[in-house]
Amino acid sequence: MEAPLSYRSIFTSLLFSAAILSAQTPPALQVSSLPQHLDAARFGLRIDDGVLSGPGAAVLTDAINHSHYILIGEDHLTREIPQFATAICNLTAKQGPLTGMAIEVSPEAAAFMMRIVNSPDRWQRMVAQVKAYPWSIAVLDSRQENDMVSACAHASHNPNFHLWGLDQPFAGSAGWLMDMMLAAKPGPDAKAALLRLKADEDQDAAEAKAGAKTSALFLFSEKSEAEIEEAKPAIDHDGGAEVKRLFAELSNSYHIYRDFSQGDVDSEVERAKLLKLNFRNAMNQLAPSEKAGKIIVKFGDSHLYKGVNDNHNLNLGDYIAETAQMAGVGSLHICVLGAGGTVSAFGKYGQPTHSEEDPPMKDRALLRWMEPFKAAALPGQWTLYDLRALRYKIPRPLDSELERMLDGYDFLVIVPKFTAAQMAD
Repeated sequence: MEAPLSYRSIFTSLLFSAAILSAQTPPALQVSSLPQHLDAARFGLRIDDGVLSGPGAAVLTDAINHSHYILIGEDHLTREIPQFATAICNLTAKQGPLTGMAIEVSPEAAAFMMRIVNSPDRWQRMVAQVKAYPWSIAVLDSRQENDMVSACAHASHNPNFHLWGLDQPFAGSAGWLMDMMLAAKPGPDAKAALLRLKADEDQDAAEAKAGAKTSALFLFSEKSEAEIEEAKPAIDHDGGAEVKRLFAELSNSYHIYRDFSQGDVDSEVERAKLLKLNFRNAMNQLAPSEKAGKIIVKFGDSHLYKGVNDNHNLNLGDYIAETAQMAGVGSLHICVLGAGGTVSAFGKYGQPTHSEEDPPMKDRALLRWMEPFKAAALPGQWTLYDLRALRYKIPRPLDSELERMLDGYDFLVIVPKFTAAQMAD
């Protein structure tokens, strides 16, 4: 029986990196001096109806005021983190123009979301999309994430608010992409090639659903590589610009997923390059009048470190930090994690999402650095730690993952208890 492919594994590659990283983690945390420093760097935080309050709110307000890019590194599919992100949007918009938000979805998913963002039946339309094309939209198929994007767009009071999807298409997106290519009215050769591909994809999806086998999906199937290569000359011949763009996205995504499923760590590097390229292109396309506005970026926490991340690559957060530094503006990196609770998770294809304990057992060795922060957290409250105040005060040597967090993020928010998000399926 095929093992479940969880949502977290798809978006952080921990299926194959956990064993590597755990082996490199020191046998005991070298943080004996950490607890005595935490009180001075710790602040209570409340969120009520999209408004931050408590001592931590003033600290975040000042930091956001001095930052052009506000990055929120998260654990996926909770009810609490979208509340936090909504409050950050509201706070940021009060300080000046909010140009847009970049999130961990494909460009097509972001575009779909913006087409429905003002619709009274927004959520129902997302549910219908996910029913028609299972596993076609990541993140936004959570009710709380969906509501967050709508709230941020409205808080911006910006009729041209941007939602950028920087990621590859989600694991079940192939059929949706092919239907979009066919709707773009390609020439006869490209159309014939796409119809053959769509027939193959329909068969793959049916097989994957019948056997609950993610590996049978088009974007994971070994035979898809030959099918993509066979279709490429026709696409190049008379596909047209939009079809060529979508086909390139399909092909690139297939190769990232293929390498990932084979345990190739370079797949995460290739994905990081894609995120950075898409972010650069998005910023370059902004009108001059939009460039002064602040940008919010919300991704899984591994993607938003300054410097080398916990998967040992230079990811989107480092690129943004370098970009900000060279432009003479600030980037603020906030990591939001839970002290426990549950998150929503994907399992096998064709089966409903489910709740799982957070953090799962396989991740706990990687998160031992959190234990002093959890122990010092304010009882029953959200707790904000200003990592900037700790970065140079704690004697070395340190546990490698703790040192990576202190250098890679400016703030750590500990949520007392996560609750699983409401999902479209």
